[in-house]
Amino acid sequence: MAEESGKESLHWSEEKEVVRSNRPLKLLCRMAKLFPFPLLVLLTFPVSLFYIVFSGRARRYTAAYQKQLAAFCPAYRRTPLSGLVQVYSFALCVVEKIVAWSGKMSLENIIFHDDDVPELKARLAEGQGAFLIGSHLGNMELLRCLATYQQTGVKKDVPVTAIMNMKSTAQFNRTLKELDPNSALHVMNATDISVDSIETLQDTIKAGGLVVMAADRTSPTAPGRTIPMPFLGRQAPFPYGAFLLAYLLGAPVYHVFALRKKTIMLHPAYDMFVTKSRVERPSSSRNKDSYIRGLCAEFAELLQERCTGSPAQWYNFYDFWAESAPE
Repeated sequence: MAEESGKESLHWSEEKEVVRSNRPLKLLCRMAKLFPFPLLVLLTFPVSLFYIVFSGRARRYTAAYQKQLAAFCPAYRRTPLSGLVQVYSFALCVVEKIVAWSGKMSLENIIFHDDDVPELKARLAEGQGAFLIGSHLGNMELLRCLATYQQTGVKKDVPVTAIMNMKSTAQFNRTLKELDPNSALHVMNATDISVDSIETLQDTIKAGGLVVMAADRTSPTAPGRTIPMPFLGRQAPFPYGAFLLAYLLGAPVYHVFALRKKTIMLHPAYDMFVTKSRVERPSSSRNKDSYIRGLCAEFAELLQERCTGSPAQWYNFYDFWAESAPE
């Protein structure tokens, strides 16, 4: 999340981090090793309450999102505590990431479903990789940490490269590197994508690995290069680059969501949903844009469906529908 700013038109990547030091996260790492998870859940609540009280930006953007959600989905009942619940859910997500990277999360905490996960596991078992499209809904970090700790359910090493904006996650990445020095080897900065890096990613997939990227924030380097798509009843900008990368890699594409079974739980349990893209990659580059738009529309529809089912697990704290909004 970002601290308050007088400029409402700031791109999400330009907003300053509320916490400029990684000391709180390092403290959280120590707590994750010492305390049982239920106690961490309780200790996280006063931090969330403090944040929602003193951050006008958090209150404003959670309220805007929830109003849009309520207008689109009449079954959703917004209450005066909805903003606090959403911020608390985000805080728990951070705690669960730390717990997972501490090696205390296993497949027992993940519930897979009767979707396309068997096919994906079969590909990985045969040494074939894939491109996974995720989001800031739920906790995609679980997939990467489980792969690192060889708990994917596949009886072989699965290299995973996550593409993310390193600037916006600087504190978390710094803490993660201290927690696991090898973790930085599996992260590629989204702003550094080039012809050479695409070849590197293709090699990862050919080696039976996974490339993972969130596709619900627009690019910091090309904020205007977006694909407008209906999302919760309004046109929202989605990043062109994420879906272009899917085309360039030429690998099978899977949409993946990891959602907490309940908004607040004393013991972590996540539903993992895996959906293979039904959009066929064209053989001719002349149809590239049609493929990119089709893949984006497919992702936006799935994101909307999962968002209405787990509304408090949406962790994009900015004006998502703004013309210059994010990736």
